[in-house]
Amino acid sequence: MKENFWIWLFVLVYFSPVIFGLAEAFVPEDFNINPFDYARITDVDYKAVLIDEPGSNGKVRITEKLTFDIHAFSKGNLFWELWRALPEKYEDGVKIEYDVLRVEEILPNGSRTKYDHANKLYWDDSDYVNGPRHWYHSPGPYNPDRNLYECVLLYVDGLYREKVQFEIEYDMYNAALRYADCSSLYLTMYSESTIKYLNSFKAEILIPDKDMPSIGNYKAGTYGTNSHTFNFTESDFKNPGYHTFIIDLDESELKFRPYNQYIEFTLLSYGKDRHKFTDHASRNRYYNAPALQEILDEQEEYDALVPAARSTKTKVLVIAIIVSVIILFSTTLTINKLYKDNTFYRPSINVQYFRDIPSNLDPYFAATLVFSKERKKKELKEVYSALMLSLVRKKYISLEKKDMNIDWTPKNTVFKILAKVDNRPTEPASNPNTIAYNSTTPRPSIMDRIAEMEKNPVTATKISKYYSDTYGELEELTPSEEAYLNLIYRYNRPDGLTMEQFQQRIKADYSNTDSFVKKVKRSVKNIGVLHGYFQTVEYDKEKNKMLVKAKSSRNLGLIFIIIVNFISHFTRLDYAYGAFTLIGIALLLKAYKISKIGRTALLYTQFGEDEYAKWKGLYDFLNSQTLMNEKTVVDLVLWEKYLVYATAFGISEKVIKALNIRCQEFELAPSPMFENRYYRSTYFRSSSRSFSSSVRSASRSYSSHMGGGGYYGGGRGGGGGGGGH
Repeated sequence: MKENFWIWLFVLVYFSPVIFGLAEAFVPEDFNINPFDYARITDVDYKAVLIDEPGSNGKVRITEKLTFDIHAFSKGNLFWELWRALPEKYEDGVKIEYDVLRVEEILPNGSRTKYDHANKLYWDDSDYVNGPRHWYHSPGPYNPDRNLYECVLLYVDGLYREKVQFEIEYDMYNAALRYADCSSLYLTMYSESTIKYLNSFKAEILIPDKDMPSIGNYKAGTYGTNSHTFNFTESDFKNPGYHTFIIDLDESELKFRPYNQYIEFTLLSYGKDRHKFTDHASRNRYYNAPALQEILDEQEEYDALVPAARSTKTKVLVIAIIVSVIILFSTTLTINKLYKDNTFYRPSINVQYFRDIPSNLDPYFAATLVFSKERKKKELKEVYSALMLSLVRKKYISLEKKDMNIDWTPKNTVFKILAKVDNRPTEPASNPNTIAYNSTTPRPSIMDRIAEMEKNPVTATKISKYYSDTYGELEELTPSEEAYLNLIYRYNRPDGLTMEQFQQRIKADYSNTDSFVKKVKRSVKNIGVLHGYFQTVEYDKEKNKMLVKAKSSRNLGLIFIIIVNFISHFTRLDYAYGAFTLIGIALLLKAYKISKIGRTALLYTQFGEDEYAKWKGLYDFLNSQTLMNEKTVVDLVLWEKYLVYATAFGISEKVIKALNIRCQEFELAPSPMFENRYYRSTYFRSSSRSFSSSVRSASRSYSSHMGGGGYYGGGRGGGGGGGGH
């Protein structure tokens, strides 16, 4: 699941609107989930009248009719507060200021309810409840720590799911600014994030006839929406005594991106009428300085943004196509280089199921071999259980009840050691894992193997010989099995070692447990190199390198598809016609191809590949229904080995299920594994898995302690708001 985190995150983000929409549709109305609450301004009727008279300071009187769509998700969490944000900024050294004159609610029948001016900013829920039908103008500047917001707050009488309409009247100062060679009227009529919920926007900007520049001496323009600018009309008759600029935008025209969330209007006068509507404007920083050319340049620069963005997006797309081709081409080069620099063999046999045991292979090595070509390294959780079962099968140990009247528990399960070391001097024992090379694969010469071992040293393990008073000379152990047996010897007690005591010692003896784990893991390279499975000690280095490259490409591809696209959404690149997605897909294709090739890029010999095919066929056989259905496999020793290796593969339950069908014919046979039903019980699997967990925990603890500079050689075991802008 961890490796698919980015994919699932992308799916979740991509489909989140659908998920939230379904949740809102099916969750009960009175279910209190605040994230679905909203109060939006959906319709605006805006009227601005320019006033140029003594003391006006570039004033515009604005009247707005606002329609709010209230959608409280729960009746227990009503809306008591709405707001209309007022654009807060400085322009050439003077602050745009507001003076709110009145607020009225327009009722459905056309009548009006006048709201009173509140003497403070309501903040607590108790204030909301006690203060409906009031308004408050928070003058700013914006400072949430001081409860200052440049907006008009409307305190309502607890709204649930309904539409309400208000009319707000206020004066806006320093909207008209004067310069030496021109004058500018600049109105930010609507802005910020909730602008995307508008269904309609109507506006009239009224300039008194006496203040209206003549044709040829003014320029009017608009800014905002996805169209960059929007249409307006002019009339000398709509409002007698005024020249009127008329804006009428419907829902189809009210589309916005994060970088153009505003609706603005500007009127620029120059020539002989350069000060026609700013006789009484405030003195700004550039009151006596020329500004016309700079303003015109800024407007020209704004007009050039759309074609410039279109050109940039086209260039980015072309570059993305080239980069994507390079990425795909580099994938081919990487794979070709892999095959050029290394020799990879294919199995000379083709088997779906392998019913026999290929060799008396170390259980840990066998499991590692079977899962070696998985994309992700498999954690062998039951391999230590397999080692214990193998020791039981080879008659080195047995597990017995301490008290026959009590069921199998860690406290009541005792190790009985049957084997003794044969100390008689003998020649070094040949390892039973050694299998002759077939005729198609020449065995390396002794000198070649010595040279290889000098370059990549592997610790060779000398296996001791054991015998039993009952069974005589015992079958030789593998390196991992002997390491496990040595653990039992190490912690054995005169009165017997219980499973619980064994696990406690394992947990406490960090150093020795870590040494045991490393010895077991090291046995893979010992067996692989010494017995001809691997070409080199670092047999998996190419696989690891390829998988690292695949992971890097996958993560980078997801970054382009999710993060880079997300960032571009807030800029004028705006996904760049899918350029970033294209690069992301190319990187994901590279990751898939390299991962697919890389997970099989193991430096096996021909013999190793053939053995892999056999052991993988055995795993598939034991993991299929064929084992249950076939009645031909009756050999006792074969079934014992089935159970050992199936446990190492993590599929012991399937073999046990098949065994239980024919357990009667085996329980009478002279087999320690089948005479004692405990080895096929859930008690054994639970206890041995617990042991595996203890081993891993102790080893990790030791590694972390050593990594941190310490050493441990032993130890003990064991209120609703809403609004619009």
